[in-house]
Amino acid sequence: MQQVKSNPSLKGFKNRPFSLKEIESLELKFNHGKEFPKAFREFLFLAGDFNNFGFDDIDGIEILQEYAKEHLTRTGQKMDKPFFAFKVYDAQYSIILLNETNEDPYVYMMDPYEAKDGGHLVRMPAGGFKEHYTFTELVNESIRRVKNNIPF
Repeated sequence: MQQVKSNPSLKGFKNRPFSLKEIESLELKFNHGKEFPKAFREFLFLAGDFNNFGFDDIDGIEILQEYAKEHLTRTGQKMDKPFFAFKVYDAQYSIILLNETNEDPYVYMMDPYEAKDGGHLVRMPAGGFKEHYTFTELVNESIRRVKNNIPF
């Protein structure tokens, strides 16, 4: 999370972190009180509420969880593993799986509408993304793109 710490403000947008108490509240609400993976917890502490590289929603990262669950319900999909969404684009969510034990978890895409049409609900990112991005690698790549005006 060194890149997050080194870039508290980009393109006129300043990161707004969560306090430790707020992170613990999120862990209680979304992870049955268990701590989030270390890299994700550090991200929340440094820039998690609203951040300058788009890892949230205009209404905040906590509301993003509700949107993800609403899309699952609307499409009749069920997510069997605990997850936390941190980015959305056209009802496709970037998520981490909270039952994985890596300190720096892998990033997955969750697409309820693709699953409704017979595709996979959860998959590794494809296309322009590197396979098997860890959360920190994706954060670093996102910051690099913002700093260099490269679209996502």
